[in-house]
Amino acid sequence: MPLAKRFYDTNALLNLLERAFEEEFICSYVTLNEIEDIKTSGKKDEEIKYKARKLSKLFDKYNNYKVSIINYNEAIDELKSLGLKETPDNLIMLSALNCIKDGEEIVFITDDICCKNIARDVFGLTVESISKNENDDYKGFTEVELNEWEMAYFYSHLQDNIYDVLINEYLVIKNELGEVVDKFVWNGDNYLPIKFGKIDSKTFGILRPYNGDIYQQFALNSLFNNKLTMLKGKAGTGKSYLALGYLFYLLDKGKIDKIVIFCNTVATMNSAKLGFYPGSKDEKLMDSSIGNMLSAKFGGEKMLLNELIFKDKLILLPMSDVRGYDTSGMNAGIYITEAQNMDVSLMKLALQRIGEDCVAIIDGDYNTQVDMSQYSGRNNGMRRMSEVFRGKDFYGEVELQNIYRSEIARIAEEM
Repeated sequence: MPLAKRFYDTNALLNLLERAFEEEFICSYVTLNEIEDIKTSGKKDEEIKYKARKLSKLFDKYNNYKVSIINYNEAIDELKSLGLKETPDNLIMLSALNCIKDGEEIVFITDDICCKNIARDVFGLTVESISKNENDDYKGFTEVELNEWEMAYFYSHLQDNIYDVLINEYLVIKNELGEVVDKFVWNGDNYLPIKFGKIDSKTFGILRPYNGDIYQQFALNSLFNNKLTMLKGKAGTGKSYLALGYLFYLLDKGKIDKIVIFCNTVATMNSAKLGFYPGSKDEKLMDSSIGNMLSAKFGGEKMLLNELIFKDKLILLPMSDVRGYDTSGMNAGIYITEAQNMDVSLMKLALQRIGEDCVAIIDGDYNTQVDMSQYSGRNNGMRRMSEVFRGKDFYGEVELQNIYRSEIARIAEEM
């Protein structure tokens, strides 16, 4: 029996480029038209337009593909009979169905979640996604752009996980203009709407998503609903602001008895190591990057922090002291910061210190802020933690997207 040929939709080809031409495949004439339109579109970004131009050249270079052509008038009638509108995506899927009717063995390849469901459930196609690096693309949320029909279908099927998200993964619904119209989280049984206003902490002040940032809303929702949350994102996206604001809120409300910060003291390049600072352990930590980060969140005032340390309400624990440390019975909020600078064994050790009565927050950025090469790639503890815990009913993960520290900080990320 011959192997099934791959039938690519437009987005799949734009993502694969040269890789698509490594073996024979089929695509729709609609895809060729879309590629030509994208090349000169005033609404598409330059990266997509570049990919479309490159893909067009690849079609000229290779001849190991077949283009599926369908009768337009017959196609419109068939879509109407299925209750579907005339859209490029629907015409592409109908082209794939017609290949099967003509005796072709095909598998429909798409990374568009909506197309995936319609192709499988309405057209009866065998569907696969593009193979991706198993770890690098998970952000803790999925964004989909829906037309009017697709949106109505989604809202009438909130109990069906039609977008294949994980438990505690967030879903952003956008209209065809790319505007956010709604936000949900999948709890394993339903898509639940997300709304978040603000919380008020006597110690930390008012905590709210900056400018209504939806990703910060997701982060706060996860913090309030999960025992373990990972916050990822570049410098200035609000990771420590959200983590510390939430923990001090819990402390002020008596929901936890203390905050324990596992201080990762891996030095950034050319900076001093902890042992070079004078004073006691707490004094050293307060004079290090950890202490500077904490005092910055409190307007540069260290007196309050020192008072909390004295009252055993705030514990700064160097990673060198983690082994044998047990938080069971502490009713504590655990904060592991700069977690991108931890290997798998150290992350495992730190997580094993977290007691059943504790909540925990891990933050960092293993994509751009790893300071030593031994913590990169497959040996990165934060990355491995994400792989192991995502989809668990007590775990949430959010990659924050927007940099608020300054325009300089935002542009510096491009260096």
